[in-house]
Amino acid sequence: MSNPSRWLFILGSWLLLIGLVPFAHAYDFDPPGRVARLSDAEGEVSFAPAGEDRWLYVERNRPLSRGDRLWADGRARAELQVGSAAVRIDEFTGIELLDLGDDFTQIRLSQGAINLNVRRLYRDELIEVATPLLAFTITEAGRYRIDVDERRGSTTIVVWRGAGDAYGDRASFPLRSGDTVRFHDSRLRDYELFGLPRMDDFDAYCQERDRRIERSASLRYVDDDMIGFLDLDEHGRWSSVRQYGNVWFPTRVARGWAPYRDGHWVWMEPWGWTWIDDAPWGFAPSHYGRWVLISNRWGWIPGPRQVRPVYAPALVVFLGGRDWSLSFSRGSSSPVGWFPLGPRDVYVPPYRASRDYFRRVNDHNTAIERAILNRVYDSYDRGRVDFSGLNYAHRNVDDAFTVVPGDVFGNARSVRDAHLRVDRTASARAQLSQLAAVTPNLRSVLGSDTAARKQPQRDVFQREVFVREAPPPVVQPFSSRERVLQRSPGVVPAPAVVAPSPSRDTHNARNVRVIGEQGRVVNARDAATRRAQEGGAGRPASLPPLDRTAPMSTPAPAPTTAPSIEPERPPARDRRADRARGRDEASQVDVQQPETDRLDRERTESQGRLEQQRRDEQERLEQQRREASDRIEQQRRDDADRIERQRIERRPVEEQPAERPRSNAAEQLERNTRRADPAPRETPAESRKDARDDDDDANDKDEDRDEQAAERRKVRERGER
Repeated sequence: MSNPSRWLFILGSWLLLIGLVPFAHAYDFDPPGRVARLSDAEGEVSFAPAGEDRWLYVERNRPLSRGDRLWADGRARAELQVGSAAVRIDEFTGIELLDLGDDFTQIRLSQGAINLNVRRLYRDELIEVATPLLAFTITEAGRYRIDVDERRGSTTIVVWRGAGDAYGDRASFPLRSGDTVRFHDSRLRDYELFGLPRMDDFDAYCQERDRRIERSASLRYVDDDMIGFLDLDEHGRWSSVRQYGNVWFPTRVARGWAPYRDGHWVWMEPWGWTWIDDAPWGFAPSHYGRWVLISNRWGWIPGPRQVRPVYAPALVVFLGGRDWSLSFSRGSSSPVGWFPLGPRDVYVPPYRASRDYFRRVNDHNTAIERAILNRVYDSYDRGRVDFSGLNYAHRNVDDAFTVVPGDVFGNARSVRDAHLRVDRTASARAQLSQLAAVTPNLRSVLGSDTAARKQPQRDVFQREVFVREAPPPVVQPFSSRERVLQRSPGVVPAPAVVAPSPSRDTHNARNVRVIGEQGRVVNARDAATRRAQEGGAGRPASLPPLDRTAPMSTPAPAPTTAPSIEPERPPARDRRADRARGRDEASQVDVQQPETDRLDRERTESQGRLEQQRRDEQERLEQQRREASDRIEQQRRDDADRIERQRIERRPVEEQPAERPRSNAAEQLERNTRRADPAPRETPAESRKDARDDDDDANDKDEDRDEQAAERRKVRERGER
């Protein structure tokens, strides 16, 4: 090949590669398939949307995603559902969702206490809690509590069940079931070990929420990864329909109600326009599954239970077009309409996504033929979706359409109060679309203009925290991308289009310290200094339970010997590669005392089992004592009632004079009388029998009187005792 030809070939190859780069990275930003949701709140709970500094009252059914912050003020509590995990926050607690994806959840805990109940972890899935002293990574399903005391400068971790690793400044500390550890420095060398703490009010609240999850009837029909499944139990019922399988029907809805009619729209990136339902049960049916109209009743069909649910902002098809707008004459605001998707209807996302995401967001919410999905995705990938070949189930159902003016849609106002009537002619002229071409504004992002009365201090979220894995870039304020959104109404801009704003308020800075790439890591559990409460390197046979109200002990003196250092390892370039190798540096033990530590662990576990058996035996004996006492008391009441009934029944007999035994003269007089009487005469044998019967009756009456007197004496004696 000649030199000119070779250079032309190289130049052409470079141009081809440059041209393919945008396509190669066009789908690196698939939106996550799950979000968080505030499932319960007590007291003053406020939140700030990602990138914004305004604190508002949180809406219960608003999805929470990366960058959102929550604050629970005094005497307040809240619960977030994040997949199959429940995250509870106590009073005076502030958290931020640093990252929230399909396999990684990262939570900033600046101050306060959180409780995590992790029902299940998928393969390669991790949950990380970033605190001012350490980063705690949960590696097994279980129940955990983390307290950050900003005044004393300590972080306490309780592991009721499960396992995890604490990471500090060139140090790691493995934790397992039954551990309670209070750390006092970021090197994890100054710490205290305790037994499991006694329950406080926050623990009792978390335990009651756990019981509700365990008792949920909806778990027989949906996966516990589905956000909002718990509210279905109280507000509807499940029925088996031959054509559709298990269908959930809401019990109380207004006249003329239809799905996606009672609520409002907000702008949330990376999804765009997102539906916020006003019904307490409205989260799961609005973002998963499909709706069906059966005998003039709306029912919700969840997705397949054997697959992981995939979140969608709103499973609807939008209506638009020039002829559609001319059908309405309400001001200058163009109307926006939509209707819910039915079974086997294809959902076309209003944002860019890969073929794999397109398949999962449909397959995991309903049953659709793969050939149909591939055909629709091909047109979606070209930028122009062909809706002509799609027969939507509710396209010709008048009651399914909801239409509002554009300003109502774009300003997060209530849809129910502004719903417009739609005739069949107007709906037939409307064009179908996967997005609502409405330009968002700041009100669309906030969703509410009601400022929270109780807000955190400004420095709560400015404290530096440790993270094991670097979080994604900070979400920029809405003002930095408003112009881009105005050029393409309703279209979510690609992340690379919006440049970081240099004038952004420092309050939104992450203030995180990434400790993922550390060459030498100390296993602090074996090598670090413990406080005097432990009495040296050996673990005591029984640890005292953690008392959260007691003052902390004084720090132990610095160690006189150098701590054991693990061999240097190459830096971890990718946290997920670390997870594939299993438990990393934190799982390694100090080779100097392996046997001593094993015996200590076995001794502590044995003591814990014995203590639990002792408590169980005490509870069993106490229960038996209560049951025996109840039986004795019930027997006493039954005896008293029986004696009283007998006394009432026999009172007339006692008031009558007792008959005396009949003498021979009386019997002779009666026989003479019977001779004169025309009635049949009685034989001597019969007469003697009658006399014996009379004597027996008299004796029985005497015995009855004696028994009654004895019973009365017993009752009096019991009363005196």
